[in-house]
Amino acid sequence: MPDRYRIFVYGTLKKGFPNHGRCMPQARLEGVFRTRERYRLVLNGERHSPCMIAGSGKGHNVIGELYTVDDAGLAQMDRLERVDRPDGYRRHRIMVERVDRSFSDIQEVFVYLKPLAEVDDPRSEPLESYTLEQARLYRSRQD
Repeated sequence: MPDRYRIFVYGTLKKGFPNHGRCMPQARLEGVFRTRERYRLVLNGERHSPCMIAGSGKGHNVIGELYTVDDAGLAQMDRLERVDRPDGYRRHRIMVERVDRSFSDIQEVFVYLKPLAEVDDPRSEPLESYTLEQARLYRSRQD
């Protein structure tokens, strides 16, 4: 049986957003969650890529979606996020909690973060959540 991984997504991988169909068809949505620590989520560069910056304590408790993926799904996400490239994202473990606090659900999950040094052209103030309006500005690498 393949391993399962919980992944917190906050940008183009969310349902209805530009890259969801590329990596998430086999993923199972667990719900809407937020980071337990504050992070800076910004739009970066000409492509307006949503980037959550490594290093907690500043910004917002970022809201996103939590998914469960298998080995193949995780590998596909690693390719999209370019974890093997110097300018790519890095997979980290963070704590998240369910937005609907009708019951306690705190989990340690994976998330893709950018090192601060790689966020060299922020085009927004720190965001609490990446919206469809902001996603209309996004340009994929294939464009």
